[in-house]
Amino acid sequence: METKRLQGLTKARLTELLERMRHCRAVLIGDMCLDVYWFADMTQSKLSRETPHFPLPVVSEKISAGAGGNAAVNLSVLCDNVTPLGVIGNDWRGQCLREVFAEQGLPTKQLVVAEGRVTNAYCKPMRRGYAGIDVEDPRIDFEMSEPLDAASEQALLAQLEQACATADVLCVSDQFAFGCISQRVRERINQLAENGLLTVVDSRSRIGLYRHCVLKPNEIECPRALAELGAEVQLTVTDEAGVQHCAAELGRRTACDVCLTLGAQGCLVQRGGESVRVSAVPVAPPVDTVGAGDCFLSAFSLALAAGATNKEAGIIGSLASAITVKKISTTGSASREEILALFDREAT
Repeated sequence: METKRLQGLTKARLTELLERMRHCRAVLIGDMCLDVYWFADMTQSKLSRETPHFPLPVVSEKISAGAGGNAAVNLSVLCDNVTPLGVIGNDWRGQCLREVFAEQGLPTKQLVVAEGRVTNAYCKPMRRGYAGIDVEDPRIDFEMSEPLDAASEQALLAQLEQACATADVLCVSDQFAFGCISQRVRERINQLAENGLLTVVDSRSRIGLYRHCVLKPNEIECPRALAELGAEVQLTVTDEAGVQHCAAELGRRTACDVCLTLGAQGCLVQRGGESVRVSAVPVAPPVDTVGAGDCFLSAFSLALAAGATNKEAGIIGSLASAITVKKISTTGSASREEILALFDREAT
């Protein structure tokens, strides 16, 4: 009987890698965030007597981890030994995030609690009318506008040293302008990577500042980083030569390997002198791409730590993100069982 394959990956090999991923020791350092969804039934709304507005009658609420917190949760779904590192505030959002982590079996004692600092949060009011369709209002964001204080920075560095002493892989989620990845923290991350620790970085606006890591930019972040590094490169996702050149140039200027994600066009992995193109797993609408990058980061990083080839890691990352984009109005995650089930549907 012929063995089914997905871009050359067999189910037996996928199963083996998922089991190895389960036993890896993973550390996630990054900007912890709370995602809050408030669902309002506008058919129940009545004009306020005090103001000329219709209030949002919230009928349900959903809370989950976002940004680096979501990446940590995604790691924990696939791996039994995950240590999340970051800085939170002594506020209700920080308490909610700790509860989300505890429900997922993630430790929280190593999170640095900074007095006077707010816990990052994205609060998303969702309106539903007679058609039964959820429409998102403008987000309500809680985000720091000042750099990390010296004491919290030092405490975070101490936690990083302890956690990475026995780690197989370090994942970095650098999302906020004034998040926990300060210059000192980033310099130490670069040193750990240079010393041989597999380090995979997702950074919204500072990915060009990392060295000796595996960078995971998307099609927007990669050319932007190159422009900041002084390169004149235009990336066109329909131009394969441009994709290859852009990833290679970022790798050359940072002494890093690169996994360039391209949405529905898949990803390109340039690592260890090899360049591999991986196709995306097709997904029919409706989709919700919130959190898909965190999910890819987690699955891809664990796969590399488990000994996957560059192509295998890209396929596993694509399978995981294809699962999470089908989870509407939540960041979502992808379990081993879901990944294997999607493989069965897509393999030929």
